[in-house]
Amino acid sequence: MRHTVLIASCLLLMAAEPGAGQVPESASPPPAVEERFEGYLWLDVEGRPLPFQSDEEIEEFLRTATVESTEKIPVGVTGPRKVVLAGNGVRANTVFKDIERREKGVTKKIAGNRYRFRDWRDSHTYDVAAYHLDRLLGLDRVPPAASRKIKSKDGSVKMWVEGSITEKTRRDRGCSPPDSIRWNQQRQIMHIFDNLVANRDSNLGNSLIDNNWRVWFIDCGRCFGETTELFYSKAVTHCERGLWQALQDLDEERLEERLGPYLTVHERRALLARRDKLVQRLQDRIDELGEARVLYDLRPAVEHASPCAGE
Repeated sequence: MRHTVLIASCLLLMAAEPGAGQVPESASPPPAVEERFEGYLWLDVEGRPLPFQSDEEIEEFLRTATVESTEKIPVGVTGPRKVVLAGNGVRANTVFKDIERREKGVTKKIAGNRYRFRDWRDSHTYDVAAYHLDRLLGLDRVPPAASRKIKSKDGSVKMWVEGSITEKTRRDRGCSPPDSIRWNQQRQIMHIFDNLVANRDSNLGNSLIDNNWRVWFIDCGRCFGETTELFYSKAVTHCERGLWQALQDLDEERLEERLGPYLTVHERRALLARRDKLVQRLQDRIDELGEARVLYDLRPAVEHASPCAGE
């Protein structure tokens, strides 16, 4: 109901202001979009639903819209910037990163263990790769992202998840999710994704929670690489059924087709090696406990007024 009112308000405003609505004719997103993101709609800077909601349309907007303003985001190790993009009467907040840094022979401590990396890389390209991998898996939990140049710098630009807070903020405020079972199910999905992409910087600021308590994954500049390690394997205990099948269906051909522009062949093969370890770990759990105690169907979202969201 909340989104229906927002869409209606947006259309009335455009009708009342001549020249304010230079947008595509299909101003109302199809119902399937709301179902896909469990009620979430991509919003403009005023908090109104964008007149386009599909991945393809948003990617095109991210690549081609005019940069209206930029400001530094005071968190994150990769120097992100909040960028307002404008085009065809639409203004939306996005995140831009241009980090591209490599180090050789680096030792890092991750989840309490020390690892030696022959090639340590921070890259804006990895954010785009994470988005495309997310879509291959059918998760729809990474905001749309695209490669583009801003102020002569190559980088990645990603949609801003309006009305959301970080997991750190949620904990600081002491807010509890209204459905603890669904919350833990979403956390399991995140643990699997972090292991699959070899997230070397998983922290409380790398997940967002929207108004409907849906968890989003952000900031993958320190993911991927050529490691075959599972950094958080002990956290993987259960798996959503659709994700379990999607993990098994991943193959080199599909990865090359979708992630070829963003990951090297060695990075893609390392990803598949991590996938194999994840599948084996989950299969061992299934063999030990039974499929019904390891695999689950994600509980449906129920719209809640979250005291935590709204920033």
